[in-house]
Amino acid sequence: MDNGDFMNTAYIFCASGVLNKEKIKIPAEKKTDIYIAADSGAKTALALNIVPDVAIGDFDSFDISDLRAENMKTITHPAQKDDTDSLLAIKYALGEGYKNIAVIGGLDGRLDHTLANLCYLKYIKKRRAFGYMTNGYNKITYLENSSLEIYKDYKYVSIIPVSRKIRGLTLSGFKYPLAGAEVNFEEPYTVSNEIAENAEHGEICISRGSALICECDDYQ
Repeated sequence: MDNGDFMNTAYIFCASGVLNKEKIKIPAEKKTDIYIAADSGAKTALALNIVPDVAIGDFDSFDISDLRAENMKTITHPAQKDDTDSLLAIKYALGEGYKNIAVIGGLDGRLDHTLANLCYLKYIKKRRAFGYMTNGYNKITYLENSSLEIYKDYKYVSIIPVSRKIRGLTLSGFKYPLAGAEVNFEEPYTVSNEIAENAEHGEICISRGSALICECDDYQ
């Protein structure tokens, strides 16, 4: 079962024009977690009253000298590079041994950047780590041939296939349950579900295939 129950978490902050701070859960006691800013994601960290431990990027959209943080490590890359700043931050976290990666932001603004960021959730999974993205209004998790428990943190839950087809989709504890269903990539009817009123949580199980699990609230 996929979950985020690991001791150490890497919090990666990406650019974000919208934040619901009440739903972005970062423990007050840091312990062995690490805070990584991907370029202008430093602004996102500061908006949450967090000073990054590491700042990574080409800094073409943010002047790192504006962030005067004692003991902060800065890793500068050239603007012409293969990896986006978000992926550089993710690779850094994985390289430091973190297996639980929370990407804060990166879900609004340029659509191409958002789509690339969502692809990185599979990159994280393929390296035997758990990752999710959130801006407090949306939380996105990548699920492949596995199961995931969903709690009532957000109103809506949608399953968006990213493989050609997902097979054996079972939804338990939901308003609209399913048992062994198939969903095609081009026909994702599994949108805007909700956890049932009498259920503490819902469970999503995919026997074969992969999907983005989207927990969403309406913007206020």
